[in-house]
Amino acid sequence: MKTKIAISSWGNVGKAIAGIHRQEEKLDTNHDMELVGIIRRYAQTQNEENIPVVGDVSELAAKPDIILCAAPSHCVIEDVEKYLRLGISTVDCFDDHKEINKQRERLNLFINDTLKIKAVSIIGSGWDPGFNSIQRSLAGLVAAGSEVITSFGPGRSMGHTTTVKSLHPDIKEAVSLTLPGAKPGLQRREVYIELNEALKNKNVQEKINNDILTHPYFRNDDSHVFFVESITPHDTRMHGGIITCQADKVDVTIKLHGDNPLMTASAMYASARAAKRIMDKGKYGCFTLAEIEPLDFIKGGTVTERLARIKY
Repeated sequence: MKTKIAISSWGNVGKAIAGIHRQEEKLDTNHDMELVGIIRRYAQTQNEENIPVVGDVSELAAKPDIILCAAPSHCVIEDVEKYLRLGISTVDCFDDHKEINKQRERLNLFINDTLKIKAVSIIGSGWDPGFNSIQRSLAGLVAAGSEVITSFGPGRSMGHTTTVKSLHPDIKEAVSLTLPGAKPGLQRREVYIELNEALKNKNVQEKINNDILTHPYFRNDDSHVFFVESITPHDTRMHGGIITCQADKVDVTIKLHGDNPLMTASAMYASARAAKRIMDKGKYGCFTLAEIEPLDFIKGGTVTERLARIKY
């Protein structure tokens, strides 16, 4: 039986998830997941390539087993809690590293103690946090006693960009870029902002600049704000990072670079498969990707089939 999934929020990540699903269906007629709907605040169309588009999950003809919550970090946990209250499992792309452990513990209590439901919530599913988190947990396997360092960029941070856009209603367009910092493990941020004509004055610029530099998302990094006529020369969907780990006679380097929304969507899609398998094992609560058995992410009906896919 196929796992029924739905997508909540129709931004870059939500659209990328739908694209991955369409591709998977074309490649495999026995695909293990069924996309039953797209949930977006303003359901302006009746369907998206024959997929129902609704304003609320209650409007879907089929109840999803898992909802992939693709909203930005500052509001995605609200969506997660809403769907968990309905007894529906979730996968999200929450990306605030400093808050993940706290949110994980809170959602665990929410599922197991407050709601007492048989549901799974996978938090922080993306390329980082997510895929890279798993790599950091494994690097010490071959380099005992070493420090694992992650250097981010260059690329566009979706979470930071969305945060900037939400700070002032009349910011016309913005992009937040992450670049390697002065030494490995540090990063700097460059924020490029287009303002509406009426707001192109020093007072407004100074306020926005201060709001960004004092925001928890930016204040601990070497951050710089630039007001430009157009963000186009600076804009990109690409992002990535390098994980390094060095020990005596061992040097580990893992590089990841690609389309930011696509990498996040791919991780979320595989995590939906994992969420169903966790529930099938009778386990419930909130999980990070590093806690999940790797084979749970892989398509295949049996362990043997999944091992064959990764060419074990």
